[in-house]
Amino acid sequence: MEPMADEHAVQQDTGNTEAPAMRLRSRKVRKELNQETADALVRRLCHLLDAGDFFGRNAMLPPLEKIGKLFLATAEDQNQSEFNCAVSPKVRQQVPLLFQAMAGVMEERTGLMIQSTAEINGEGFGRGLLYSGRVILVLKSLRAGAPFPFTSAEKTIRYGVECIEEGQAFLERYKVMTSEHGLLSLEG
Repeated sequence: MEPMADEHAVQQDTGNTEAPAMRLRSRKVRKELNQETADALVRRLCHLLDAGDFFGRNAMLPPLEKIGKLFLATAEDQNQSEFNCAVSPKVRQQVPLLFQAMAGVMEERTGLMIQSTAEINGEGFGRGLLYSGRVILVLKSLRAGAPFPFTSAEKTIRYGVECIEEGQAFLERYKVMTSEHGLLSLEG
């Protein structure tokens, strides 16, 4: 009988140098959330939800309950988004609201005017931007609606805080580059 393929490979130590490249990728290690940024994001998101609550029906709800009721998608909304790649109206509302809240938090932190542009088409493809002047700080592509619709407040807050930190890190790097060579060095 012939030896099995794995036994045969073990017997012949060929010294494959590509072994580290063939390792399975592990999950991304999640770092601790900055609680101050998370609280600011929740506050901004609640302000935006209050602005859309014309009659103040949900004004007395605690912040996380308000986000759960007015912002997060239900299982039905999520199923509707997965059916034929159609995006539910709840998801189309979530995308710009979250990016507006992130822009507001970044404005508070940096003192600069930060704008947001976010849109998603009926099939779930779109883009979310956070920018200041001509500098794009955060650019997120949305494919098939992912990572939206958010169904839990923790995932929403984590996504928002990670985007805010990414934008602040880029803005810091941008300030360092322009302080050394001037603003015109970055133009193409």
